[in-house]
Amino acid sequence: LSLPLSLPLSSVTTTTTTRRRFSFSMATAAMSAVFQQFDPAAAAAAPTSPSPAAVAIRLFEDGKYAESLAAWTRLTEATPSEGLYWSNRGTVELILGSAGLRLGAAPTGLSEATLLSALRSFERAEALGDVDAIALNNRGNVYNSLLRWTEAAALYDRAVAAAVKTEYASVPSENRALVAVQLGDLADAQRRTEAPVRRDPNFLDGKALLAAVKFARGDKDGAEATFALLCRPAVSAPNQFKAPIQGIGGPDFCDLYSNADFVRDRWTPAAVAAYDAFLGNRNRNARIAANTRLRDQG
Repeated sequence: LSLPLSLPLSSVTTTTTTRRRFSFSMATAAMSAVFQQFDPAAAAAAPTSPSPAAVAIRLFEDGKYAESLAAWTRLTEATPSEGLYWSNRGTVELILGSAGLRLGAAPTGLSEATLLSALRSFERAEALGDVDAIALNNRGNVYNSLLRWTEAAALYDRAVAAAVKTEYASVPSENRALVAVQLGDLADAQRRTEAPVRRDPNFLDGKALLAAVKFARGDKDGAEATFALLCRPAVSAPNQFKAPIQGIGGPDFCDLYSNADFVRDRWTPAAVAAYDAFLGNRNRNARIAANTRLRDQG
């Protein structure tokens, strides 16, 4: 599935469909869920009694996914022509269907049935005209959970194209790179990972993946240099008129990413294996050289 599996939950207010979303991390599954933030102006104009959609979103925010799914299902049954309801239903089905799954193990029983239902929900949403980068990425995540890598790649390609020049762009890009590793195309995986890492210096998962891919391609020094970037905060300077901005990174992140368990069940099996191989065969001299270069640059 996705590195960080990115899942959107959009909401419909009582008066209008909006697309503003924000993300939070789900601690147990290390996947991120993205759902819509209410427009304050619209919320102020809304009646005091919450709408059914608002109730469904609140259940989602509270982690009550089964109840949230029941609420979105009622909404799709009451208003089957609203694509956004189907998209949100698919998102919650993806979360429930993926819960407890080890990525790379074929889902069975209720998990498989729920994931297949998620696919139908996303397809229904698109047929009704509700499709964007987040929904496409989530459909790719469903195919990932079903181990249907080629179909996942096709959805991630569409998500990447739809997310160009948005803050969400790195998510489908990394997901597509992970599938490229799974399909054995390491050159493509490196190309797809380098671009979002350049754009977003805080994209630590991307740096770790890039280190694994470089190592798998025989570039051990490059792998160490990339991994070393995790071990100090990223610094960006938008232009000469603004002070540099310190991002995330440092010893704590270095420690986190020094164990492949941190990415296990978030990355595709082949990507985890590549990262395991990198961590298990790190070259001490290359590591020292990479850290020295970073220190000298700082």
